[in-house]
Amino acid sequence: MSRSIVAISFVLLMTSVSKADSRQLLSSNRDWDAFKLSTDAGETVCYMISVPKDKSPKSLRHGNPFITVTHKPAREIKNEFNFIAGYKFQRGSAVNVSIDRQRKEDLFTEEDGAWAYDPKQDAAIVAAMKRGNSITLAAKSSRGNATSYRFSLAGFTAAHNAITSACR
Repeated sequence: MSRSIVAISFVLLMTSVSKADSRQLLSSNRDWDAFKLSTDAGETVCYMISVPKDKSPKSLRHGNPFITVTHKPAREIKNEFNFIAGYKFQRGSAVNVSIDRQRKEDLFTEEDGAWAYDPKQDAAIVAAMKRGNSITLAAKSSRGNATSYRFSLAGFTAAHNAITSACR
């Protein structure tokens, strides 16, 4: 599945979007795409998205996992980190975040999504991603399977600059 299709799926999940909404590709930067979205409600949302380079274990069907960083200026939200697994997480479990193989953070889970606990944690994750080469997310599915996803951070800073500039 292409990143653009995943991005469109994310936007449809993220907010109620109608056919009249406008979505604009801001940039494609190596392994990250940056988008700007204007909703019917007049809200501007900027987000960047990437899909994993590696999924583990290879024997499982993983769905279409992806990560995003989002700015929603009208709601004063900046650097919101989100991981969508494409399957339900084990109830009460956390997603472990490692950047360049150094354990950094835990994310809380709900259904098939995982988020930082607060804006300070979002900012710390994004700052570490700007300095890193890869981010790995380790999770447990509702069936009890341990899973892991490695995402490249090549192009992350350029994509982040694009969404930050577009959503001041």
